[in-house]
Amino acid sequence: MRFASWVRSGVALGLMATWLAGCGSVAGRVLAPLLAGRAGVRTLSTGAEPFPNDFLWGVATSGFQTEGGDQTSNWAAWARAGKVSQPIGPAIDHWRRYEEDLDLAVGLGLKAYRLSLEWARLEPEPGRFDPEAVKHYHDVIAAVRARGMTPIVTLVHFTYPAWLDTPDPKGRTGWEADRMAPEFARFAGWAAAEYGASVRWWLTINEPNTYAMVGYLAGLMPPGKVNPFAYSTVMANISRAHKLGYEAVHAADADAMVSINPIVIHSRTTDPNYPAGQGEAETPVRSGFYVDVPSFLDQFSSPRSQGAGGDRPGEKRFLDYVAFNYFYAVKANEVPLIGNYAKWPIYPEGLYEVAKKLHTRYRLPLMVTENGMPTPSDNPRPDGWTREAYIVNHLLHLRRAMAEGVPVLGYMHWTLVDNYEWGSYEPKFGLYGVDRRDPELRRFPTASAAVYQAIVKGNRLPAHLLERYGGKRR
Repeated sequence: MRFASWVRSGVALGLMATWLAGCGSVAGRVLAPLLAGRAGVRTLSTGAEPFPNDFLWGVATSGFQTEGGDQTSNWAAWARAGKVSQPIGPAIDHWRRYEEDLDLAVGLGLKAYRLSLEWARLEPEPGRFDPEAVKHYHDVIAAVRARGMTPIVTLVHFTYPAWLDTPDPKGRTGWEADRMAPEFARFAGWAAAEYGASVRWWLTINEPNTYAMVGYLAGLMPPGKVNPFAYSTVMANISRAHKLGYEAVHAADADAMVSINPIVIHSRTTDPNYPAGQGEAETPVRSGFYVDVPSFLDQFSSPRSQGAGGDRPGEKRFLDYVAFNYFYAVKANEVPLIGNYAKWPIYPEGLYEVAKKLHTRYRLPLMVTENGMPTPSDNPRPDGWTREAYIVNHLLHLRRAMAEGVPVLGYMHWTLVDNYEWGSYEPKFGLYGVDRRDPELRRFPTASAAVYQAIVKGNRLPAHLLERYGGKRR
C-alpha cells in the first residue's frame, strides 16, 4: 500500500488496530458508536435547483504540496531523511506560478480559494519572521481577492517549523510537547494581525485526526511513531491549540470566522430490513461515523440536537462554523480498501448524511473544505468511477441536504492542480493535470474541469450533467 494513500485516508491502520483514545482524547476509547438513523432512498429531484447566490464555490490547496522549495519544515526534514517514496522537488512550482494557478481557478468561475500559510516559511527560526515570505503571502492573498475570490486560509496543513521538533525538557517534540499549543496560538494571532484585513475565513488545523493517527499510530507521517499514548497526547494538544488559536484570531479580528476541519470517515451498513433484490445505489443505509468526529467537535461547540440552537448562558464556543473533509464511506468489510486510493469505497449519499448529522448536532452553518477523488492518471478507476461523476453525484446529495434546510456555506474541491500527495506524485486529484515528465510542468485541463466549471458558472447542476452522471459512475 502506498504511503500517500494512507495519509489521505488518514485512518486505515487505526481502524484495523481500533480507534484508540477517541478524538476527544479520552484514553482507551475505541470505535465510536454509530449514530443511529436511516437515510432512506435517495431523493434526486432537488439536483437541478440553484445554489444560493452567495455560495462559496472553490478549491482547496496546501502550500507544502504545491509550492516547492521548502527547507525548514518538519516535512522537509522527513523527506531529507529518505522517508518518502518520491522526493518533492519543485512540487508544481506554485510559489513562483501562483498567479497562473489562480487564473485557472478564476477561469472556472470560482468564488473561493483555500490556501495555507506555511508557518515554516514564515518563521524559519523561533521569533524570526522572513520578510520575503511575509510579503509573498500578502501578494498571494491580494491576487486571490483581485480575481474576485474569497481567501480561506489554513494555518497548519500538516507542516510546521522543524525547530519545534527540538526536544523540550521532557524530551517531547512537535505536537507531543506542551509548548506546541501556545506556540501555535502565538502564530495564529500573528497571522490574523498580519493578514486579517484581507482574510475573514480561517481554519486552524487541517485534518487533525489524520495527522495524529498516521503520524503517531501508523508511523507513516512525521514523526513516524506507533504509540497510542503519544497519539492521545497529540490529540489533546491539538484540541488545546485550536481553542487558543480561535481566541487569538478573534483577539486580532473580532469579525473573523474560525473553524477546524477534521476528516469524516463515514460508516455505512446496508439495512438488513430493506427488501432483497434492490440495487446497492437504491439501498437505504443505517449510517454513522467510524472516526469519532462528534466527540472531537463537541469540545468546541456543545451539541444542540435537543435545543433550538444558539449559545447557552455561560457557554464558551470555539467554532463559528463546522468545517469538514469528506471523501468516501465504508462498510465494515470495506475498511481495507481505504489503504488503496484506486479502490476507495465511494458513496456520494454520505455527503448528505454527514451534512444532516453535523447540522442536527451543532446547529451551525457547514463548509465542505475538501472533497475529491484520486486516480492513477486522468482515467476512470477500475470500477468506472470518474472525477466528473464523483463531483456531480456528491454535489447532488449536498444540494439535497441544503433543500432540507442544512445551511452550507461552500464547497471546496480537492484540488485545483495535481500535486504532491505526502510522499508521492502518483495519486492524481487535480481538475488540472501536470505531466511530471514535462520540465515546464505545464498544466492541462482534465474532463472534470469543464464539468465543475459548468456547475459553478451556472450555480446549479445542469440538466445535461444530471442526465449523464446522476446516479452513475461514468
